[in-house]
This record gives sequence, C-alpha cells and structure tokens, in this order.
Amino acid sequence: MLGVVINSFKYRAATVSRSITIVLRQSHKAAVLREVGKPLVLETVKRVDQLKHDEVRIKVHYCSLNTTDVQIISGQHTELKVPLPFIPGHEVSGEVVEIGSSNPNFLKRGDRVVAMNDLQDPNGGLVGEMVVKNRDVWQVPSEIPLREMTVLPYGHGTALLTFASFCPLQENDLVLITAGPAGMGLAAIDLAVNVYKAKVIAICDTESSSDLVREKGAYKTVSFGKSFTKLYKNIADAMGEKKAKVAYDAVGNGLLHLLADFVDPEQGEMFSVDPFYTPEKLKTSKPKYDLPKKKERTEQDDQNAAKLIDSVKHVDLYEHPDEDTYRQMITDTIEMRAEGMIAGHISKLFLLKEIQDAIAFIEKKQCTGKVLIDVKCSDDDDCEDEKVEGKKEKKED
Repeated sequence: MLGVVINSFKYRAATVSRSITIVLRQSHKAAVLREVGKPLVLETVKRVDQLKHDEVRIKVHYCSLNTTDVQIISGQHTELKVPLPFIPGHEVSGEVVEIGSSNPNFLKRGDRVVAMNDLQDPNGGLVGEMVVKNRDVWQVPSEIPLREMTVLPYGHGTALLTFASFCPLQENDLVLITAGPAGMGLAAIDLAVNVYKAKVIAICDTESSSDLVREKGAYKTVSFGKSFTKLYKNIADAMGEKKAKVAYDAVGNGLLHLLADFVDPEQGEMFSVDPFYTPEKLKTSKPKYDLPKKKERTEQDDQNAAKLIDSVKHVDLYEHPDEDTYRQMITDTIEMRAEGMIAGHISKLFLLKEIQDAIAFIEKKQCTGKVLIDVKCSDDDDCEDEKVEGKKEKKED
C-alpha cells in the first residue's frame, strides 16, 4: 500500500546526448491581450534583453491553455485586473537558452524543461521565448514527451499537495471530485485512483468527460445535467449511505454546497482548487436546488453542512508559501510520470495562429482535458527550423 505522503521520489535528471543548436532571435511572435473581452492579437514582441540574477530564458515549445486563462481573456472575473498588454499562459515546456547568474537548480543551456508562472503575470507562455524565475523551472527526463509534461504540473501538483499534505489519503478512501473542462479535476482523479488507490465518485460536466474519467478508473460518475436538483439526487444515489472523506472541487460555481451533505461531518474535509475562490464568493454562490422529497432533513444536517462550508480549504500550488514543498510537488509529479503511475490527458492541440479556435473550443466545453498550444510552430518558418534543428526532439515530443 502506498505511503500517506508521496515524498520518497528522488528526481533523476536525464542526460541527453544530442547536438544543441539554439537560434536566439531579437523578437518573437506572441498572442497578446490588448483589451479584456476582445480577441487576442498575434503580434511580434521584443525579447527581454537582460536577465535578472534569478531568471531563466526558455524557448517555448508548448503552452497549456487553461480555463482560467480564457476567463481572464474574456473578462469573466471583473474583480481581477490584469496589466495590459497581457500575454496569457502559465504552464509551458521548452528548452533553456539562457540562465541568470544565480542557478540553484543546476539548469544548463539546452535542458528540456517544464515551467510555471503566476496566473496574472503579463509575460505568459503564448510567446516564442519566455523569461521565468529559476524556482519555477524543472528539468524533464528524455523519456517524457514535452507536450504531455506541459499539462501535468499545475493540476497533478495541486492534487498531490492536497492529498499528501492536507488530507492524507489511504487506500479505498471515498473521494468526491468535481471535474470541469480545465483538466484540474481530471488530474485529481488520475492521482487519487492510480497513486492512492482511493475510490473516486466523479461529478463531470459532460457525458464525454464521464466516459474519460471512467477510463481513468473512477468508481462511479455523475453528470451535471441542467438541474441542480437532479444533480443532488444523482449524487445521493451514487453515494448510498456512505460519506466521503474528501470533497475536491475543481469547478467552482458553488458546487461545494451540494457536496457538503455527502462528506463525513466529523472526519471529512472539503477543498477548492478554483484560482478565483474566496470564502465570501462561496457563501454567496449556493446553487438553487430542492432536496429529494424522501429526504428528511434535520437541524443537525444543516449544522453539519454549514460547518463544512465554513472550513473549506483553498489550495493553490503556485501560491504555496514553502518553496521547497512547492518544488517537491512538481519533482514528484515528474517522477510519477516517469514511473508510469500517472499520465497527462491532452484534449486537443492547436497552433499558436489558431489561438482563437482554441479559446472557442474551451468556451463551448468541447474539451475533456487540457488544451495545448504548439508555440514553436507559430508559422511555417518556425516549423521548418524545428525540422532542421531537432528531428529527434520533435519525434520524442
């Protein structure tokens, strides 16, 4: 049986024997947000000339496009003011081209890496070359395709932080997980089932995503549908008389209110990994639904649900205050993928010039996992360069 905390993996940096040819350009194609609520503009931006001591310059190969990115672009969260012009994208993979004077993580020019940055950082990953902090970069072994590694850090790392540090899972623990189109819930399901051997009841936004999470090993699945009353009943039918140890919400929209009745009031815990979560927002976003008529609700039931809602924990891997723990979560995620314990799911791959199609794909909830943007092939010339400079790398990725 797996240990309570997955912290025994030791990252083994891969040695890749290949010739490295890196073309340094003075400008790069980027997808830029000039006005919130308007389409992104594909334009040429100048490269950052001088790195700070703790920065790393990466030639971006792939960038994950997340629901949170799309929500920022569309202006759905009016309380969130991002600086303009703004380049979205906070999960990337690529190749190190330059390293600042401080290099605590022993990066080398030419290393295959995955990196993250802050959700609201205006210098995101939808650009040919990106500058990030050294602390936010990890080497990727040669056996892991970069395109898959791009979609793993935030979702799987956040789930690992939750299940390892905040509510240690045991084999056969019952877990409720909401899974929307962003892939955060899918990552949690993958980890809970395949690493911790927990029993997962997944609440999915579409029938197609229900099919996918069943393939991932979910014990039972429930689809959102159009009625919260029906959703509550379906969750009740799936749970029977059992109570969950954990409710893990990757969707938001007040769904934790529905889940509170199905969590153990004494030992259970509830978590939100919605980047836009606040306690005030949760309390004012309770969906309207009627309890099934046969349910005899007591005052104690109301008190238990209110207590769980008041104690919801928000988990954001990038904002975790301990840097060593933050880095260890991604290091362990990389190691688990190298060992074949977990796998990233890419719903669809788009070129950078197809960025508006990718955004529409997410807005229409056509995805069941992460959407990936191929940045290195932003135009025909870039794709030709890739064929000449790294045939082996392109084949692996």
